[in-house]
Amino acid sequence: MNNSNWDDIKFVLAVADEGSLNAAAQQLGVTHATVMRRVAAFERRCGRPLFQKSLAGYSVLPEAEAILTAARNVEDAIYSVDRAVHGTDETLSGTVRVASTDSLCQLILPPIIKTIKETYPELSISLLSANTYHDLSRLAADIAIRPTMRLEEGLEGKTVGELRFGIYSADPNTKLWIGLSGGLARSAPAKWMSNNIPPENISCEADSFLVVQEMVASGLGKAILPCFLGDPDQRLQRFHVKMPPLVVPVWSAIQAEVSSNVRIQLVRNLIAKELRNVI
Repeated sequence: MNNSNWDDIKFVLAVADEGSLNAAAQQLGVTHATVMRRVAAFERRCGRPLFQKSLAGYSVLPEAEAILTAARNVEDAIYSVDRAVHGTDETLSGTVRVASTDSLCQLILPPIIKTIKETYPELSISLLSANTYHDLSRLAADIAIRPTMRLEEGLEGKTVGELRFGIYSADPNTKLWIGLSGGLARSAPAKWMSNNIPPENISCEADSFLVVQEMVASGLGKAILPCFLGDPDQRLQRFHVKMPPLVVPVWSAIQAEVSSNVRIQLVRNLIAKELRNVI
């Protein structure tokens, strides 16, 4: 494979990970045709197909597994170089991408970002809201403000607060519950519910505590919510049922290789200082 265009690797790996051209195109922010063209080009240079195409989507052919493994090694090496370069940036101006949950992004972080901007107007802060994890190893974000019991390997983290949870309802007599799905399905409240609430008592679910809050207020059932959401909401009542205290640490995490980046460390320290005062 002399003179290979290694940029095609990300298209091949996206198809392998997502299982379809459309999903890979959405992940990469390109068109379906672009993904098809780049995968076909890579396959031509390999001299063999990499995927089995069916109505169910794209699956990696067994004989192509070694090629995909090598491609992932190359991708990991490229990201390692990018992280090393990013970590040596000593400029204070520029963009810092902060990823967190939708509820923290909507209700907690904006005033903190405003305070930082008033002090350091040369910084541009991009707030990334999602209840699924941004992959810091692939530089999808610079800082993650993440409620979790523990961080995955490769991240450098420190706790900056904690989230406390309670049970809330608009109807004190309801026996129905609202479940947690998507990125919240692995949360501490979801684990407690799976061990303690019969499935037939769960009437509906959502992948966002902000959405769950509105569903509770609409009378769809009771739910576990972060106390910073449930306590101030006059539409809801908090119930002190037999449940152990649910407390989840909030981490400020970065990829270890970017820890020397001046503006990332500055923003991280400022957010941590402000968060300790509000959660």
